[in-house]
Amino acid sequence: MKKLPLIFYMLLSFLFTINTISQTTTISSYDTPIWNTLDLSTVTPDGQWALIIKKKHSTSLTNKTYFLNTTTKKEKEITHLSNFYNSLYNNGLVVGNTQGETVIYSLNKNDSIVLKNSVKFSASIKKDLLFVHKKNNDFEILKLNERLEKIKSILVVQNIDKYFLSPDSQTLFVQNNNNELIHIDLKTLKSNIIHRSDSIIQKLQWNLQQNAILIHSESSVLTFIDLTTFKETSINLDENHNDLISDILPNNNIYISYSIKTDEKLKESEYLDIWQGNSKLLLPSNFKAKYKHIEKAFIYNTKQHKTIPLEKSRDIDYLNIGIPDVLISYNQYINQDFSGSIAKKQFNLYDYNKNKIITPLSLTSHKLFFPSLNNKYLLYPINNQLDRWEVLNLSTLDKHIVKTDLVSNGFNPIWANDSETIFYTQKGNLFTYNVKNKKVVQITDFKSENQQRLRVLNKENIPFYTTFLNLEKPLYFKFTDETNTIIYSLYNNKINSLFTTVKRLTLGNSLNSKLTSEDANTCLFLTEDYNSPPSIQAIKNKKVFTLLESEIDTALYSWRKRLDFIFTDKYNTNLNAYLHYPKDYNPNKKYPMVVYIYDLLLPVSPNSFSIPMPYTSHSGYNTSLLTENGYFVLQAQSYVSDDGPGISAVDCITNAVEKATKLETSIDKKNLGLIGHSFGGYKTAAISVLSDLFKASVSGAGAYDMISQFTFNYGYSRKTPEWYMTENAQLGMKSKFSEDPEKYYENTPILHAHKTNTAMLLFTGLQDYNVHWENTRKMFIALKREQKPVIALFYKNIGHGISSSSPIENTDITLRTLDWFNYHLKNEKKINWIKKGLDYNQYSLSPL
Repeated sequence: MKKLPLIFYMLLSFLFTINTISQTTTISSYDTPIWNTLDLSTVTPDGQWALIIKKKHSTSLTNKTYFLNTTTKKEKEITHLSNFYNSLYNNGLVVGNTQGETVIYSLNKNDSIVLKNSVKFSASIKKDLLFVHKKNNDFEILKLNERLEKIKSILVVQNIDKYFLSPDSQTLFVQNNNNELIHIDLKTLKSNIIHRSDSIIQKLQWNLQQNAILIHSESSVLTFIDLTTFKETSINLDENHNDLISDILPNNNIYISYSIKTDEKLKESEYLDIWQGNSKLLLPSNFKAKYKHIEKAFIYNTKQHKTIPLEKSRDIDYLNIGIPDVLISYNQYINQDFSGSIAKKQFNLYDYNKNKIITPLSLTSHKLFFPSLNNKYLLYPINNQLDRWEVLNLSTLDKHIVKTDLVSNGFNPIWANDSETIFYTQKGNLFTYNVKNKKVVQITDFKSENQQRLRVLNKENIPFYTTFLNLEKPLYFKFTDETNTIIYSLYNNKINSLFTTVKRLTLGNSLNSKLTSEDANTCLFLTEDYNSPPSIQAIKNKKVFTLLESEIDTALYSWRKRLDFIFTDKYNTNLNAYLHYPKDYNPNKKYPMVVYIYDLLLPVSPNSFSIPMPYTSHSGYNTSLLTENGYFVLQAQSYVSDDGPGISAVDCITNAVEKATKLETSIDKKNLGLIGHSFGGYKTAAISVLSDLFKASVSGAGAYDMISQFTFNYGYSRKTPEWYMTENAQLGMKSKFSEDPEKYYENTPILHAHKTNTAMLLFTGLQDYNVHWENTRKMFIALKREQKPVIALFYKNIGHGISSSSPIENTDITLRTLDWFNYHLKNEKKINWIKKGLDYNQYSLSPL
């Protein structure tokens, strides 16, 4: 007998495990080493080493984290290391924690040393210094060297309780156990006591230039210290202050606001909550005793030692935007009409010295104000769509409008470091606007008719202040049209195409991702496709090469096939669809098909490489798991037309399915399934009750009761009435209920539950207050009342969505989804948890 390859037995075991779970509902870990994917996290400042995470996709195997040399491709595993993202030095030096110890690695020399008794450390990358606080309260400064034997201890200070390092890592303070604040000069290593306190420092704030600090202690006194003179100024606060906000302005004046709790008790607060019809702020009470508060705000002038009072109340507030002598003033609620999650605010440029508004700025809900680096101009949006921006000359108060693409298609307009140039996108192309000569220059000339997306890769920022592009370094832009993604470089006013791919191109998923070197001559990115695992690419000195490819056996995915096509709805709107073929496809056989739905944007990209492991799913949906189990999978775009979200979803998906079945006759029209989550869950339910197209559906966390549970609901997570969610957000009804009640009736799935012939599996998380889980229970009751085939799953510890961070629940919903489709579309009727839960002719009592 012919011997079958080992991989056959592994896959057979994998599929057998699925079947076992289907029968017993026992969750398996799906332990197998055959699947792994690559993720790109960050690169060292000199671009020598890239941090790679190899995800094993197995609960019994640990993901591998390692550094890869971008030139030699040498590896150094650091899976056991943590807390190292802010301590990546040049020359291959990395500092992190492992097993309670601090370790210094030399990646270039393949060596390491352990720093005993370290409890905290910080890095000064540019100075090659490491600051270490030890268990015995010693504080030590080390001068690092890639040859670890040459690392030197250059200073030790004893009896230190805390240390404070400036954001640019150039200025250092330590506080000893006598509550003395000591400045250490990092050039000379000389130290001097600059402040003595009766208590330990609770918080230390830096000004923008990092040449002044504001000290918060346990007392009602703030201490300001100008680091150019080390002169100390005390600022007294009311003793019973609450909710303190303080901010050092660029001229070293200090903005301070807080509330003062009085002894005047609101007696009714313990038993009564009053909601007024004209209220601009609705907040549910916890029925605890409440007291009247006095709001207070002022500017403290540190040079003249005087206080400048500001008008302050619960609805009047201020923003520091990093410009001397001015604040942004605004009323938080006066324009609140509950038409959005955040109220529109009239922002004004406010001169606090003259106590007057200089000029109104914008009426938006966005607190986006970007000053140029020289503080001469201010850039901000003037509408909620973020496609109209204004540039204000702070000297002349002249204003100029810049029209841009929607942020979803481009990026926020952004300053260059010359403080004269603004980069922005318009109609998918890159432009610059010069604020001095008002000249507009078009940088790119893309001709694509379809919606394009342009992204800038290597932005720089001054924290809490502004974002900018450094023209002294190469800039990288990612452009996506209907077929290709292209990376361009822009340097010395020349733009060059560096890399073109039809694959999905991403820039890392980690919040710590920084994928360009300090000089921007090295840039890393990741490419993948539905039939091509993630691989890591590198740009190094304008040359592009593959740094690392996947190790997955090509036999596991080389069979994958997809047919892309365009379909139209009744309004002749072009929409995209992606038809994935089942494994071992035979054109002479019939296969069931599952359709995945959301909106124009598909949360699970058709071009992402899917792993057929249940806990890698997106709220129960997994493309490759379905195709591995003999399903066609159709990912189809939909949108909200003037007919409303439910009616238009029926139209879009019906047309998508009709075209798919014409293009591929192997699709079994009698066995179609539908799945979606959140907005996709709503659409899944709407299609299930408004059409007979699908035999079975799986709907997660949908707004089924669109009228009472959304339109006329108070959202406790958003702390606002939620009618804007139906009128102006995704559901896109475009009118209030009273203006078109019939449209609301037609698009509310729960009101049509009695019509359905689709077997519906519903699921939600009991921690979901985004689309409140009560929606799911109501929909279940509506279907049960009519004895429709329905089962609802309520996950105890899940919010809005089930991801790989909740592997037990994600595995469970994925396998139950597969069960549901197998039961209804493949006639596998021995799945007991479904069989026992659907027959209304038999009595059942769930053990759960």
